Amino acid sequence: MSRPRKVTHTYTLQTGWQKASEGPLTPELADVLRGRGVSMVRARRGLFDVREISLLNDPAPR
Repeated sequence: MSRPRKVTHTYTLQTGWQKASEGPLTPELADVLRGRGVSMVRARRGLFDVREISLLNDPAPR
């Protein structure tokens, strides 16, 4: 099983990209971030694997 991605930055229209220390990106955390108006996150897994992930898309069914 691979390691979860750790949220390193959050993006909102009002503030742009900001550093964050939210922890692992889970469906529950994504729901919380959406509620705070966050539309994208930068999430890291390892040293070179960084991705920008949209939170606007419908979440996958659980």
